[in-house]
Amino acid sequence: MGDERLPDFDDSFVTTADLTAARPLPRPSSWLGALAQMSATQRIAAILYILLVVLVVRPDPSLPHAVQSLLFGGVVALPFVVMALADGLRAQQRTSIPFYRNEVFLRNIVQAIFLLIIFMMLYALIVNLFGNLASSGLSINFGVVDRPFGTEVTEGPDPRQRLDFLHNLPVIGPTLANASILRPDTIFRALLVGLINTLRVVALSLVATTVLGIAVGVGLLSTNWLLRNVSAVYVEIFRNTPLLVQLFFIYGGVIKALPARPREAVELPGSVFVSGRGLYYPAVIATETANSLFFLLLVGLILGLALWRWRLRVNERTGQPARGFIYFLAAVLSCGIVGLVLALSGGETPFIVEPPQIGNFNFTGGASFSAEYLSLFLGLTLYTSAFVADIVRAGIQSVPYGQIEAAHALGLSNMQTLNKIILPQALRLAVPPLTNQYLNLTKNSSLGIAIGYTDIYNVATITYNQTGQSVALFAILMVVYLVLSLIISLVMNAFNRRLALKTR
Repeated sequence: MGDERLPDFDDSFVTTADLTAARPLPRPSSWLGALAQMSATQRIAAILYILLVVLVVRPDPSLPHAVQSLLFGGVVALPFVVMALADGLRAQQRTSIPFYRNEVFLRNIVQAIFLLIIFMMLYALIVNLFGNLASSGLSINFGVVDRPFGTEVTEGPDPRQRLDFLHNLPVIGPTLANASILRPDTIFRALLVGLINTLRVVALSLVATTVLGIAVGVGLLSTNWLLRNVSAVYVEIFRNTPLLVQLFFIYGGVIKALPARPREAVELPGSVFVSGRGLYYPAVIATETANSLFFLLLVGLILGLALWRWRLRVNERTGQPARGFIYFLAAVLSCGIVGLVLALSGGETPFIVEPPQIGNFNFTGGASFSAEYLSLFLGLTLYTSAFVADIVRAGIQSVPYGQIEAAHALGLSNMQTLNKIILPQALRLAVPPLTNQYLNLTKNSSLGIAIGYTDIYNVATITYNQTGQSVALFAILMVVYLVLSLIISLVMNAFNRRLALKTR
């Protein structure tokens, strides 16, 4: 048995060729084959060609609008037709099947025809727009933002104040300070104030929506009968009624139902007052000694994030508990205490608390949120969090129940199981639809015009009524909301990539 040897196999079938090398395309046998060798460089050239056509081609008044649209769309779609033909000829060289029977060629031709129709419609709309503007004696003038704004802005920073701090900016400070659009009481300044008001309500609503949505979503799956049914009733009411109706109800039926007189306002603990005019609360004013505190808090924040990242690497390398949040909190508190001691050593407290005072006709001092701001904030938060709660519920239910049983078998409590096992996995499913809801919240903030909130949409509408430049102003609005949506999408996509499972 030990003397037996394995038979010798003929190794003539073994190849030494590099199988990872890409197989070259067949050599073209004619000018058709040469045309089939078009690459991605031609696609980039086609995009540049579209831009050139859009910038150079001008309408011919002697031709009917339909003929002009057809010619413009045909000129734009021409390179895509050529590329579709090239792909079809490339496939014909490889398979000997006529290009007009190739699936890729037919799909590309259909896309080229669709592109032709799209550009025809766009051309017709643009020609119709300029024709109507010319017949009415109007023109698109983006310089309208340089004109005076003839309406008082009652929310946010005062656009009539001078921006003297611009002189202190390096390099670009003098240029910005002397810019005509940044003069006091211009339309551009009013639009900036409206944008600030929009960001104020959107930023706070995003945070409140996330917290409330997660809480209600967990409540939908609670074993407590009362909590589960209250959460379900909340979701069904706010998800199935229009946001505009909710805004009117909150503004007219809740906020404005409160007493409007300051002496009749509802007083809450901590010198907080709620009336039909809004919410008034103590203002925290920073003094000159607070700069050192702010600086050291920033240092502590950076140091804490670095320690958190270091502890995560230690956890991955050694398996020791990371406890990143404890290190982060310790760094921030330590730097904050040092900064507070330095601020107090200057002989003045870093902050002064100024409570609101009841006056004859209104509150004086302190800080406040207007009734319009409160109504829009509550409406956006309550409406969007109902959708977020349903997304969180679906994400939690997507986690296999066996993992929950395993966590309980290991002795984890319900709260530990939720924080360590369920929510991290549920977030991977919930983040994409959450992004859509955040974008909807940002765009729905424009409904504040219905209750008189002075956001950028409201300011643009007032300006349009004063100047008649609807196209220019609404183009600016589209760009603003587009940029806000892209920023939110960028942040949420980065967060989604961070949560994604890492595979080899």
